[in-house]
Amino acid sequence: MALAIFAVLAGLIAVAIIGQLLSRQLILDAAEYPILRALGMTRARLVVLSLARMAVLTLAGAVIAVTVAIAASPLMPIGAARLAEPNPGVEVNLAILAAGFAAIVLLPLAVVMPAAWRAAGGARTPGVTGRATLPRPSRLGPALGLAGSVTGSIGVPMAFEPGHGRTEVPVRSALVGTTVAVAAVAAALVFGTSLIGLVSTPHRYGQNWDQELDLGFGAAPAPLAAKVLSSQRRVAAYAGGDYGTVRIGGRAVPAIGIDPLRGRGFLTLLEGAPPSGPDEIVLGARTLHAISGHLGQTIPVMVQGTRRRMRIVGDAVFPFFSQGSTSATDLGNGALVSARLLSMPFRATGCVHGATCYNFLLIRYRPGTSLRAAAARLTTAVTAASHAQGFFTVTTGQRPADIKNYAGVRDTPLILGAVLALLAVGTLTHVLLTGVRRRRRDLAVLKTLGLLKSQVIMIVSWQATALTTAALLAGLPLGVVAGRWSWALFARSIGIADQAGIPVPQLLLAIPAALVLANLIAIGPAQAAARTRPAPILHSE
Repeated sequence: MALAIFAVLAGLIAVAIIGQLLSRQLILDAAEYPILRALGMTRARLVVLSLARMAVLTLAGAVIAVTVAIAASPLMPIGAARLAEPNPGVEVNLAILAAGFAAIVLLPLAVVMPAAWRAAGGARTPGVTGRATLPRPSRLGPALGLAGSVTGSIGVPMAFEPGHGRTEVPVRSALVGTTVAVAAVAAALVFGTSLIGLVSTPHRYGQNWDQELDLGFGAAPAPLAAKVLSSQRRVAAYAGGDYGTVRIGGRAVPAIGIDPLRGRGFLTLLEGAPPSGPDEIVLGARTLHAISGHLGQTIPVMVQGTRRRMRIVGDAVFPFFSQGSTSATDLGNGALVSARLLSMPFRATGCVHGATCYNFLLIRYRPGTSLRAAAARLTTAVTAASHAQGFFTVTTGQRPADIKNYAGVRDTPLILGAVLALLAVGTLTHVLLTGVRRRRRDLAVLKTLGLLKSQVIMIVSWQATALTTAALLAGLPLGVVAGRWSWALFARSIGIADQAGIPVPQLLLAIPAALVLANLIAIGPAQAAARTRPAPILHSE
């Protein structure tokens, strides 16, 4: 599901950015529309002509995409599913490939359709150029000129002034496209960092102990547990617990009971407090949503065949708890009650009716304790005491099933961010190339006035730097907000705290990295501009 969601997200963002690229190219091509209108072409025919030219690009992209998909099919599936795949070779699924082919061809055309219609409608008056409108003068350009940077005073206005006529460059759409790409990369980075923090931080998925001594269907009283654990010098705190199931509104809910025997803080509570008596219950967020409950509400609960009126006092995150093959707690699914309500007698260890008997013990060790060595010592102590007659295990990790699944795709958002970064690079490259090509006359005039080749290169570099800086200033904050918002939605849906991890060092590092990358991208267009020969261009104009 996560892979599918990220694939759809990557596709939507890619369509938006590529649509910007195609729209810019369409606007550049629209400079010739007045001539075509003068020759008798209608608005509808101009739209068809524009879409036909764009269709050549999307058709080529679809062919490449299908070819790559077929070539990469032997690498799929990944993970455990690959072990069960009977035919891991080349796979050609005609239905999926045909749907993807059609989407790649048609979706970008649907995005640029409004731009094509507007461009065709703007060519009603025959003529090569329309009435020129004076652009709003740039304030930063003159400021750089006064500071002594001639190239900066020319390059920065080129980044933001669209020009007019044949020299018109759609800088606004370029800035929007680059900003969207930067924001998408930042959002993916925030979401990916938050997901990695979730799967690698036990407290966030409800495990606030180092090991669990699971007695299975056996049980031990609190004095017996204290006697066994007193021989373990590295034990700092422990709690006793029981497995069980409760029924709420006809729904079976996996439940546990936990009694802190030494120390506190064995629960990850989102809000409220742990149960302090037999008439209080704590539920997971998804369980609360399923029963339409809320904190403070009193609900009927069936526990061990007895119907009780219990008050909801808290909302907790549940790690994995399961007795045998019974249903397990999982993040927002589960219930917590007093351990006494779920206690069952077990004669082999002296647990009788009326006493609280524990199916498991949760153990916290002092910092620096080797968990492997501690598990070995605990196993020896339990066996030597001969109190655990039957099956018992010492478990270190109690990741819920959802966390295990998320751990398998935790790097997917970061990979998505890398893909979107490539789209941002493509967007910036396109606008620099088209800007240099459309402003050849301006550059030719500047070279005629004495501008050196090195200065022309610096102008294009200033243009790339200015465009990237503006995209970073707008895109990074938007991306952080979008990443936090999407993580909050995801976290609430699975029943965990919605605190997002903001990778401040990585975001700050992205600023100089993006500026350096922008200037590296500008090298090609800058050298092309520096090689411009003024005489042929001015003669053709």
